[in-house]
Amino acid sequence: MVRVSVKFDWSDFPAFEEQGTNEVRETVDKVGNEADDYDVKDGTYQNRTGTLRKSNKHKVEKDCSLILYNDAESPKGYHYASNVESKGFRVRSGGALYAEKRLKELIK
Repeated sequence: MVRVSVKFDWSDFPAFEEQGTNEVRETVDKVGNEADDYDVKDGTYQNRTGTLRKSNKHKVEKDCSLILYNDAESPKGYHYASNVESKGFRVRSGGALYAEKRLKELIK
């Protein structure tokens, strides 16, 4: 039996890994922006004040997961988007489905 020892310099791997993570993060952020726009156009509720549509936001976590949210609060302090969604209208749910589909297309 012949044994061969191969040495490899892994010193540049952290930079390579960071570059890949940054590319994924940028893609996820782009999809988050698309999901925000999607929900502005797709929302099935009557847009009386414009507050719900302009309150659609997203953030990309350190692990590159995408968080979609709506930060609108009613004057009584409850989360307005959750209340509207519970009545069967789309505020963020359409964008969430859109983002899941887009991310599966873009990140294989």
